Amino acid sequence: MLSTLPWLAVIAKDIRSEIRTRYGITAVGLFVVTAVALVAFSSADEPMPRPIAAGVLWVVMFFTSMTGLGRGFVSEEERGTSLYLRLSAAPLSVYWGKLFGNITVAVVSNLAVVLLFMTFMTSVEIGSPWILLLVTLAGSVGLAAVITITSAIVAKAGTRNALLPILSFPVLLPLVMPGIGATLYAMAGLELQDVLPDLTLMLSHSGIIIIVSALVFEVIWCD
Repeated sequence: MLSTLPWLAVIAKDIRSEIRTRYGITAVGLFVVTAVALVAFSSADEPMPRPIAAGVLWVVMFFTSMTGLGRGFVSEEERGTSLYLRLSAAPLSVYWGKLFGNITVAVVSNLAVVLLFMTFMTSVEIGSPWILLLVTLAGSVGLAAVITITSAIVAKAGTRNALLPILSFPVLLPLVMPGIGATLYAMAGLELQDVLPDLTLMLSHSGIIIIVSALVFEVIWCD
């Protein structure tokens, strides 16, 4: 039974479920290692231009998030537990629980991507690694915000695995474009004030998505 803090209880329920199955952890871990290793091997230690490196890094982060974050509501439908969750917690509690859970997964997985990228891609010089980590954190919040609501929309669809990236990508473009720019600036070693406009755009986009999602989630979840 859910506790007096339902959104925390939703997170705890998802953690217990993930510990039992380990499907999501295994899938994300394998994807992160495989994707970064393939990029490193394909470059063969040849110098990679910073714009290409920034774009490749965000492609890996995008598909890592799709692999790890898209199952939040889909798994509820597959296991047949969505009805119990509707009866046990308020819609907003479900949304905040899923959102904060996805933010945690996105931050951990994308930080792993960046750290592995920095380790294996020795030909790509990172001028400001701390700014790159800051950009990664902001991007992870945005990715989690968008994928949380889109996964709730497609959870009942028969072709949900194909629909999720299709629906998410247009909404993620206002996040990805400044994210790539901020990543490029971090690789070039620029200062925080140079990256701040792109970071502001990323955080503003994430805030708008979260507010709108909270307003419409009850209709999506209870429909």
